[in-house]
Amino acid sequence: MNFYKKKEISKVIKYSKNNNLYFLTNKKLFFNEKSFSIFDTPVDGFEIFNNKVYINDWNGNYKIYKTSGEVIEKGEGKAFFHSSNSYLGYQYLKEGNIQEALIDKNEVILNLDIIDKKNSINFSNKNIYCCLINNEIYAYTLPKAKLQWKFELSTLGKFEDRDGNLQNYEVLKFIGVWKDSLLVACSGQMILDINIQTGELNRKWQALPGYGSSAFQGRLQHKIPSTDGFQLDISKSYLYHLAGAYLVTIDLVTGKAAYQSLKKTLEEHVFSGFRWSTGYAEDETHIYTIAEMNRLELGLDYIPQCIVAFNKKTLKIDWHYRFEGDWVKTDIPQLANNKLYQLSGDNTLYIFEKKE
Repeated sequence: MNFYKKKEISKVIKYSKNNNLYFLTNKKLFFNEKSFSIFDTPVDGFEIFNNKVYINDWNGNYKIYKTSGEVIEKGEGKAFFHSSNSYLGYQYLKEGNIQEALIDKNEVILNLDIIDKKNSINFSNKNIYCCLINNEIYAYTLPKAKLQWKFELSTLGKFEDRDGNLQNYEVLKFIGVWKDSLLVACSGQMILDINIQTGELNRKWQALPGYGSSAFQGRLQHKIPSTDGFQLDISKSYLYHLAGAYLVTIDLVTGKAAYQSLKKTLEEHVFSGFRWSTGYAEDETHIYTIAEMNRLELGLDYIPQCIVAFNKKTLKIDWHYRFEGDWVKTDIPQLANNKLYQLSGDNTLYIFEKKE
């Protein structure tokens, strides 16, 4: 398999590949070769939902556009955030308090009676909405938007951080749903499997004998790596994490956690390891992410970065592209219609296309 670089677009601040390519520059939004002005102030975020564009700036202003560029609504006191393909997250001011709701594809607002939630950690599908409130997981049935259960993280006890201090477990992200299980990434190197119907804890993963370094007096040793790096595979049967020079997996059927060294694979391309990431682009055969080159082997005073195609079956790197004179922050690659998208640290959007 192989990709070639099809295009570079400079000065891109944010982008979204949702049926069509949308990208933001300093003060304009581009879509299908068209552009239209947005705010004079910096953009906080934008979402594409139900053939509309929702944009917020840093000062609490918002605009809603048609994809033609026509403004449908604008004002202040509303904010929009990603939840799923089925629902758009929505926050608004009411009597001085921030209320949270969802908007469905029929433009119906589902009020959740959530007030002043101070994080953007959430998950939804067609049937459930989960969010974090005061370190408790709340689960609402959809579309009724009724509270179904709560899970208190305090019941997990505490964990010892790398400095030896006791800390409460916190949710880092919702990984996704497997069968009737909600998979939750927590601090303290713990993943939870919570029954999505009842809120009961089915399983948890934390131990991984033999994995990890002996630094910090071994407090991080023999445990799975930082859990916000795990992703549910496209087959929805296991979790995986490309952690440094290792592939760490959790088989959801057997419950077994395992790890494999990828040192030889990386050395073939003078890579030192995979860069930490909270997610990956993925198809049935490959995982797409960023790998860092071994600067000492190359005799360089900086670390070159490459976007790579990692083969799930052979555990080999089948393709890579080196960002010459550029770098990548934390932006996760996106994959759609044989095209691979990567936003660089210098705000260049690279578009690669698969060779047939």
